[in-house]
Amino acid sequence: MRLRSPFFIIIALAFIALFFLNTWQGYRYQELEQDVGNLELEQKDWLEKNKKVIAALAVLSSPERVEALAVDKLGLKPLKAEDVIKVNIKGGRGD
Repeated sequence: MRLRSPFFIIIALAFIALFFLNTWQGYRYQELEQDVGNLELEQKDWLEKNKKVIAALAVLSSPERVEALAVDKLGLKPLKAEDVIKVNIKGGRGD
């Protein structure tokens, strides 16, 4: 009986240690699951902000808006074909 006593104590201690290890792993899993959920919410928020920025960029860079700003704010007007002067330089790098 004396030889079995340390064996049973070791088994009991191992069982208790495994129980606490399992509890700690469960707690860690819940923490990581919550972190992943928070990161997914943050990712959705960034995606929504990105969509809004892209939409604003599309509106602000539309040709109609740019033309209206050029005419109204800067006083520019569209060029006519006869106002364009084309200059050709021979002997440059492109030739």
